[in-house]
Amino acid sequence: MLDVELFVTHRRKTMARPNYNLIKFIRTSIRMMKKEYGGEITVYQLGTTTTNYDTGIKSHNHTSTYIRRAVVLPSKMMREVTQTISLISSNKKIVQGGSYDVGTRWFIIDRKDVPVTFLPDEDDWIVYDGARYSLIEIDEFEYHTAWMIKAKRIDGEAPVRQDHYVKANGYLLDLTQTVSVAVE
Repeated sequence: MLDVELFVTHRRKTMARPNYNLIKFIRTSIRMMKKEYGGEITVYQLGTTTTNYDTGIKSHNHTSTYIRRAVVLPSKMMREVTQTISLISSNKKIVQGGSYDVGTRWFIIDRKDVPVTFLPDEDDWIVYDGARYSLIEIDEFEYHTAWMIKAKRIDGEAPVRQDHYVKANGYLLDLTQTVSVAVE
């Protein structure tokens, strides 16, 4: 009985060897999906935000990562309904509210296509085909091979423009861009 307890304790401390066949299968599947559904995207990561309290101007610093070929799955359009609290508080016949179209899309980013320090966060956003997508959900594939990101299209907000071909060729230039908005 004592030998069995030692054996079980010893087995818990050892790390399982990674399944290299599974890793190879995942990478091959991602490569085939990149050929079929590949598209150019740019991932913007929010750095620091400062506010000038005298003028009310906000300035944002962000880092952008250009990905030449990421898996971009087709968009799912659905109508989202927003209603006021009057529907919840009472069951009246007249309820104010509105509906608008929301497009959600899945992106798969291969870990080989981004720098080692890249780590997506829900504060980041993706620009694809001239539209800005806010990150909703981030899942990581097995053995850190890729990220599967669910993003929601943001209408009415212009995406940040940047010369992404400079970063795609491996020439990392220090580009800074400041955006300021005055609220009256």
